[in-house]
Amino acid sequence: MKQIGIGEIHNRLLNIAKVFDNICRKHGISYYMLGGTMLGAIRHKGFIPWDDDMDFGVLRKDYERLKLILRTELPEQYKCCDYNNDKVIQYPFIKISDIETCIQDTRVNLPLEDQIGINIDVFPLDNCELNSLRLKLIRCLCRMTTMIYVESTTQSKKIHIIKKILRFLFPVSHRQMLNLMERIAQSLPSGSYIGNIYGRWRDKEIIPSCWYGNNIRYQFDSIELTGFLEYDKYLRRLYGNYMNLPQKELRKAHVDNVFVK
Repeated sequence: MKQIGIGEIHNRLLNIAKVFDNICRKHGISYYMLGGTMLGAIRHKGFIPWDDDMDFGVLRKDYERLKLILRTELPEQYKCCDYNNDKVIQYPFIKISDIETCIQDTRVNLPLEDQIGINIDVFPLDNCELNSLRLKLIRCLCRMTTMIYVESTTQSKKIHIIKKILRFLFPVSHRQMLNLMERIAQSLPSGSYIGNIYGRWRDKEIIPSCWYGNNIRYQFDSIELTGFLEYDKYLRRLYGNYMNLPQKELRKAHVDNVFVK
């Protein structure tokens, strides 16, 4: 295997994003750049220089249809991964992975050859209301999933033993837990808010549904991608003064090493 740097990672991510964008536009599916991808489009007109992933969101009404389309229309180089077909995926959202590559991620307790390739995250955007009981239940199930099922090589031997005991005592499998989370998310009633329930920013990513009705194209490196018309409100909600660069010690990639097979 050959290790690659951030420039090649960006090129491969951009190729995946271009394929994703073409498929969505072909089938009339709206999507939105999320988090650092939306920030990169505004602040850098492309990738945040040290960032090594891309995040997108698709409204739940289109999300299930998109999963079926991706499984039949992605080029052979790419794979639509979720918790049903890839053991790396530990939460209920999909990744579009470049199967020619693999990521050495010390947070994942798997051999290198079994780890996922360079990928973009595609999250479902669900109807929800802040502080609703069903949203709190999904968040509780997420925490339980992390506590019981998600293994990492960086965790101590004691933690691994505790997780094994919890899995023995808890009569529900990881897949059953994720299925339950999805069923609850799909049943959330329409309201004044829509959000990425599984995002790292938690309640900050639960935003007024009217922000999703307006989306426009933004330059992102050598291509165009779709994002929020209300990008300023969205980015300020997540990052505050988002045009300021973070301190140098915070400018870190998400993963460790990336290889071409």
